[in-house]
Amino acid sequence: MQRVESQTESRAYKLFTRSISSPFTLKNYQYGLTQFCNYANLNYDEILKMDIEELQLKLENWVMELADKELRHSSILAHLHGVEKFLDINRKIFFRKPLHALIKHDKDLGGGSLSYTNKDIQLMLESTTLKREIALIHFFASTGSRPQALEDPILRMKHLEEIPNTNCYVIRIYDNTKEGYWAFLTPEASEALNKYIKERKFNHENITQESPIFASVEKTAINPHLTVNSSYQLLHKILKKSGISREKVGNRFDKAMVYGFRKRFNTILKINNEINSNIAEKLMAHKKGLDGRYLTPTREECFTEFQKAIFDLTVDDSKRKNLKIEKLEKEKSETENMKEKFELDHQFLQMFAHMVQDGIQLTKPDGKPYEIDPEVIKKIMKDYVEPVEIKIDESLVKIKTDFNV
Repeated sequence: MQRVESQTESRAYKLFTRSISSPFTLKNYQYGLTQFCNYANLNYDEILKMDIEELQLKLENWVMELADKELRHSSILAHLHGVEKFLDINRKIFFRKPLHALIKHDKDLGGGSLSYTNKDIQLMLESTTLKREIALIHFFASTGSRPQALEDPILRMKHLEEIPNTNCYVIRIYDNTKEGYWAFLTPEASEALNKYIKERKFNHENITQESPIFASVEKTAINPHLTVNSSYQLLHKILKKSGISREKVGNRFDKAMVYGFRKRFNTILKINNEINSNIAEKLMAHKKGLDGRYLTPTREECFTEFQKAIFDLTVDDSKRKNLKIEKLEKEKSETENMKEKFELDHQFLQMFAHMVQDGIQLTKPDGKPYEIDPEVIKKIMKDYVEPVEIKIDESLVKIKTDFNV
């Protein structure tokens, strides 16, 4: 390890680090490269000095050793990506196809195949009283974002904005990058975040637009923000304490620590036929086909589709019940308004019909005639009409009224 660390100033290593734009990707690639160096007992420059056959042999043996440890196909590739990047950028020849041929595809479903249920997330929330942890759980449940969203780049208060008259927040994930997209917090998740921020202010933290949304609580912490690794540690502790049922599949669990939230979010959006499927992909930060490249919905369009999933994304049963009641009351109010407008329109038409010499009479759906209600007429006169003179025909007598049709 010391031999590798002492080589960080080598030109080969500098080329490697400067070829990777994402700090999170760099961190993962560094890990894989370091693992290979330790396996081969070589530093960066020594790897580049190896002849092609010797290097290929080392790589193949390393991959086979990882496979013998029962690492999954994706895990072995994750280890290998950093090494391949280092060799490519330094123009070192090796044979990629034979190397990848040694990595067998997984035959089983593998870990992480299941999503969290509402009950799972409720158990998580019940297992902690810390507002940061509660807000973090709701953040992942409401956005379905990848854990890298926390620090690639760092999620700051400037990326957070309240949406008027909705009790929801919008968050810009991966801001100022090609992968940037809009994510949203349900009223439930927004409430949890507000409580967390209020607690930080109460503890005399000076929160500015540059402050991280999720801050580190350790005074001696290197980073002022909650890192991806720290979030994993928090969730690991919460999962262990909550007693959520998870089964081990190989080296992983059937419900992935963070991606269990993401799978739930994806499932909720995809099974809702009212949600535009292309915008659902955008809310997942997926890029597939031409729509993934050229479809650029506005923030408002994304939120319109997100709103359709708020009920199912809400974790708390009582809050979901309240949302259902609010929806029913809104629908009832809209129905009553339509009914009232229907009545007013027909009262107005009936009144106008009496002005016509033939005495046209309108009837209700049940066959009974509409009767003119003086109070309704007053309402029409007040809300719907303005004084004007109506000319029916120049050859006829002018009819003067105090209203405008």
